Amino acid sequence: MKAGRDDPLLDAGTEPARIRAFFVDPGWARRGVGSRIMEACEAAARAEGFGTLELVATLPGEPLYKAFGYEVVERFDVALPDDVLLPVALMRKKISP
Repeated sequence: MKAGRDDPLLDAGTEPARIRAFFVDPGWARRGVGSRIMEACEAAARAEGFGTLELVATLPGEPLYKAFGYEVVERFDVALPDDVLLPVALMRKKISP
């Protein structure tokens, strides 16, 4: 999807909520900021009636998501400029709406 383009709304009954990329400034690492963001994302998804969440994690982010109960569904590479490949993991979690 191109930047600036509207995203269609997801159907909470048939699609997982998607947590988009977020990054914590290294100066604020290990202070609970990432956990608070995850808690807010999950609460918002739950409030909208979603039963599943998914995200694409970089390797450094994987431990945080695993700590929140996300499981790796698939591993793949994302192509970046200059023929650089970034290894990532599609991760998913069931929640109670």
